[in-house]
Amino acid sequence: MKTKFFVTLALVLIGRAAFAASGMFPKMPAVTNVYVVSCLKSSGAARMTAYALQGLINQTSAEVYVISSGEHQEQLKFSKKPFEKLTPLTGDNAGLRTLFQKYQERVKKMFVYDPKENWTWPLALMAAAQQNGIPVTEAVQKELISEFGWKGEVEDFRDKWTNRIEAYDWALTNLMPHCSKQVVFWVQMDKPLIDYIMASKGFDFSLDAKNPYERAEVEKIFRAKGYGAGTSLMGYAGDNANELANPCGIGYVVSDFYHNGSFWSSFPNKTYTQAPGKAMAAQPGKVYVSFMWSDGDNIQFDQNALFEFWHDPYRGTIPVATPLSPTLQELNSPLLDWYYSKMTTNDELVAGPTGVQFIYIRNFRDDLFSTWCELTREWCGDAGFHSGRIWRANNPSAKYSIYMKMCGFTGLFGEGRVIKAGLPLKLDTFSAWTEDKLFEQFTTQAKPNSREPVFINCTPIVQGFDKPGGKYAAIRRLMDRLETAHPDRYVFLLPKDQFATVRAYYHLPAN
Repeated sequence: MKTKFFVTLALVLIGRAAFAASGMFPKMPAVTNVYVVSCLKSSGAARMTAYALQGLINQTSAEVYVISSGEHQEQLKFSKKPFEKLTPLTGDNAGLRTLFQKYQERVKKMFVYDPKENWTWPLALMAAAQQNGIPVTEAVQKELISEFGWKGEVEDFRDKWTNRIEAYDWALTNLMPHCSKQVVFWVQMDKPLIDYIMASKGFDFSLDAKNPYERAEVEKIFRAKGYGAGTSLMGYAGDNANELANPCGIGYVVSDFYHNGSFWSSFPNKTYTQAPGKAMAAQPGKVYVSFMWSDGDNIQFDQNALFEFWHDPYRGTIPVATPLSPTLQELNSPLLDWYYSKMTTNDELVAGPTGVQFIYIRNFRDDLFSTWCELTREWCGDAGFHSGRIWRANNPSAKYSIYMKMCGFTGLFGEGRVIKAGLPLKLDTFSAWTEDKLFEQFTTQAKPNSREPVFINCTPIVQGFDKPGGKYAAIRRLMDRLETAHPDRYVFLLPKDQFATVRAYYHLPAN
């Protein structure tokens, strides 16, 4: 797979566009100006069709941005893309109706789906993406035709198949050949990722992997010709989606609540750098701790929860690393620009599990694993990420050894310590959902050793800290509690400084 291309652009913040990692995701054509519409007050069915219409327009020119959450206005302003808010129509479902009023001539066809037969939604969405159409409920169809006098073709997908297996078999035959093989989507019908599904023309489904018949259908989808190393499963189906996707060489990019993907993909890819770590003189009897938020492989958290965390006034007062997905280089470089522009000396950006995508190393297709490791080395390096989280890697195993030799990280967090020249350092990690649980973990996982210093990582779970009064303040309180309970025992560092300190203590050369 070709993963490099050359674009001549000036420096933007710390990002560079020249020779940026690229080629994994469908990108939409950029435009100078963007039109903004709000769907905050729209019904679920109307908002879904609005997302789909946005994706249809953005297939050819990424000029539509849908507001469905407050922080997305800040992100749009930071991108410096000139925008115009469309004057909303009065009445219900104003967002969709305003958008349809402007772009109805682009819509050649409507595909009617039945929310009760929820498999009709992804089929209507995929068919619409390929035929310049939009998916609609019967009520939305009648509302748009009545108000605007639209006279295009209507195709009814209701009662066309007796069950979801029959429906997806039809889609595999009739829609899959025209779908992008860069991405495949496992998305429930009401999620904001809809616009990127539509714009990218990826195959979309929602099946229950616990049902043996539906699980077999998922495997049939993943075995479709054209998928392989570099293909991303987007959406959400739990961590166990890896057990089905990885044996086909497909990596996971969790993203079902990711907004405006078709718009953000239109920005140029970039590369980024961070300053190297600084070693300190480590002492036996002390515990050197790094903190790292969880879930940064999930681009919806990068765009939403972690973005909100970074507005915490305590951020910058204590050393805490934030994992982000390196795929943002291609999917949303302005978001990476924002994080880099807001960094303090107590921030570091790192990779979540397991590199360029979230995978179970033990489950990934053997003959494609080295290719995937090469992608991880390139994409994480170009994102400026020097450490990450190893995940589900049997040790010893051939793939564990390949990963350690090829991933390109300075250091890793995971189960089991590795301090060896020529390999990334690997330190033990533990995690918890609340500050009280984290404090309890320290009593069992972070005990001092009188013979040598102890190095350990701690990962607060994002969802558990996503509450008022939590976030960085909770980690600050935890640090204070630990100091009170055990004065001068703990030293808190960023991962890069922690790894530099380990290397200095054991007299290991830099990788």
